[in-house]
Amino acid sequence: MKHTTKYLCIALILLLATAVSAHSIQVDSNAIQQYRGSLGKWIQVDSPGTLHAYAKKFSVDPKDVYTINGTNGYGPLVNNYVFFPYSKEYLKELESKGITRQTVEDQADKFFWPIRTFGHISSVLGNRWGRFHPGVDIPSTRETPIHAAQSGRVIYARYCGGYGLTVAIEHKNNLMTRYAHNSVNLVKEGDFVQKGQIIALVGSTGNSTGNHLHFEVRCNDIPLDPLDFLPRIENIQKPHSIKSWK
Repeated sequence: MKHTTKYLCIALILLLATAVSAHSIQVDSNAIQQYRGSLGKWIQVDSPGTLHAYAKKFSVDPKDVYTINGTNGYGPLVNNYVFFPYSKEYLKELESKGITRQTVEDQADKFFWPIRTFGHISSVLGNRWGRFHPGVDIPSTRETPIHAAQSGRVIYARYCGGYGLTVAIEHKNNLMTRYAHNSVNLVKEGDFVQKGQIIALVGSTGNSTGNHLHFEVRCNDIPLDPLDFLPRIENIQKPHSIKSWK
């Protein structure tokens, strides 16, 4: 049964590799991000006064801020990252200044790189230090935004032992992506996210020796090579490794 599942996953990789249907996606930026169907921004709040000041700046009711963050006015938003939805008026103000979300040409079945800009990959899928490494490691500076590689539902967002703060998203075709060692998880279990949406920030939590994103793609919990799903980047620096199955 395990071998059958493995071959089905391999067939899925080949199918996705031949898919060329193009479409456009809107990608979160530093100025405009999305969460639970609203456009706004994630901001670290250090006091109730700061929360109310940002709500006033974006022309939204503080109650709406509590609601979209799932606290209904009772949750601990202070000393946390808080999503502030923008009012229609504030969005029009940004648009008048030429500030909009970036539109990227993409292939529907291809995954999106979870880190937008980086220099190299420090580890790939395969054997490493006598153990199996089930994903790729992408070094980046602390609190670099991490984007959802594909649309789907968050199945958990919590601290997971050696993985540290982790977000896992389930997708169609029995695929799942995992984003680990984060400094902050922004999304919550049960959230539906869009490809390109910011879901977490880079960190070094769990068993980690430096700030980086550990990114996995799994099919029925079998680890696959993320580089088979992500758009190819020419001249990307990465260590050589022979692929192997867990």
